Amino acid sequence: MINPGFVTISVDDGHPTDLRTKDLLEKYGLEATFYIPATNPERPVISRTEIRQLARRFEIGGHTMNHLPLKSVAPERARAEISGGKKWLEDLLGISVPSFCYPRGKFDARIASLVEEAGFLGARTCFFNLNTFPKNPFLWGVSTHASPHSPFIQVRHALLERNFAGAVNYFRVFKASRDWQIHFSRSLEYVACKGGIAHLYLHSWEIENFGHWAKLESVFGAIAANSRLTKITNGGLYKLWKVQQASPLMFSSTAPGDAQ
Repeated sequence: MINPGFVTISVDDGHPTDLRTKDLLEKYGLEATFYIPATNPERPVISRTEIRQLARRFEIGGHTMNHLPLKSVAPERARAEISGGKKWLEDLLGISVPSFCYPRGKFDARIASLVEEAGFLGARTCFFNLNTFPKNPFLWGVSTHASPHSPFIQVRHALLERNFAGAVNYFRVFKASRDWQIHFSRSLEYVACKGGIAHLYLHSWEIENFGHWAKLESVFGAIAANSRLTKITNGGLYKLWKVQQASPLMFSSTAPGDAQ
């Protein structure tokens, strides 16, 4: 039995500051998945030309057409947002788009089934403090959100989303870390020893707002220097999920109850 360890990075929203994140990722030779909607009523989105340029080096994932919270719209509108966003990116880039991310982290079983129906291989959620392959590829959690969170917010968020494993892991694995850089460093250490996935998720516009560019660069440097973990895109993980189903012992985790 082996416990392979992976590290992945996802960047949401396609904000113009994503181009600064891109530059840092390229500096350290890292993989990442950028989830980009066609439009966003809350913030600007990079141009089509910039999306094409980003896709030359990084994976681009679906994030709907208009970045709407999918639980709040009618089923047919949700279907159109999901499938339309996929088609828009595929027409723009001329390649398949296998990865999806739920806008604002809002979804339910009905929405997850629509994502699968649209032909995506998997979907990333905002379930925090998770380090393993999920039981369902449309319920993919993350280890760390690159943003300040108090212990109260971390636990409240987990309980509201019924992410009970994440609530336990926040204390057991992440030692109730308030600082997201320390929080993610504990994920890297844990996965290097136990296997699984260290998954960093971020909004570049949050990094800008908090003035955390130096901190982000330090984290990217730590990822690049960690030779024990395989750097991979979200889409690469979704494909490996099928391999895991065929050979579950190859991707075993020693952390009970950590998967969704």
